[in-house]
Amino acid sequence: MRKILIFMGIFSFFGCGAKDLSPKETELVNKLDFNIELMKELKKETKSELIQLPTIDQETGEVSNEYYSGIHSSSSEEKANSIVKKLKEKFRAKGYLIFVFTGEEDSKSIGVIKGTNDLDILRYRRTDGINHDYENEDIVSKISEWNDKFGLTVIGCGRDWLELAFKKLPADLDAFSEEVYEFCPDSVDQGVGEVENLKLMIKEMNGIWLWWD
Repeated sequence: MRKILIFMGIFSFFGCGAKDLSPKETELVNKLDFNIELMKELKKETKSELIQLPTIDQETGEVSNEYYSGIHSSSSEEKANSIVKKLKEKFRAKGYLIFVFTGEEDSKSIGVIKGTNDLDILRYRRTDGINHDYENEDIVSKISEWNDKFGLTVIGCGRDWLELAFKKLPADLDAFSEEVYEFCPDSVDQGVGEVENLKLMIKEMNGIWLWWD
């Protein structure tokens, strides 16, 4: 009987521990007034500690030592996108935006901030294409334009990259691919090599990955 109880205790620890919040995590969630059940679900998916999001320097776009009213949890690059896509609409329905976040040294994590407009994710992260003279406001403006036309979801973003999913694929992919190339030449010149390949990639992933090197 004692062995059974010990086994059940071990099973409980490994089976439930990943989704239960530590006292430190609970304190953080309560301090930020975040939905504790959603945060438990996030931890269950990432199996990593919940920590407070850093602020982003408004001038440089770099991660700072200050804190932002948000939470993130480390994840492998392979799992990050699938976690975000799985939880995106559930979190949005509760007033939260979930996204793949690139922090220091390009480490991947899942970020959560309050809101329902995915453009706020880009505003928070200060994503830009400064090497092509695009500031954050320019990126937000173009993505907002595309969002009005097709409907977009921000899957993730970093200092100089972002990934989008379409709610409605552009009808004229030839014209759209040319527009993407003009806006983000690196997607072709340092990526797929030809605009025709870019079109095929957009169709295959029902989305787009942009970066400005």
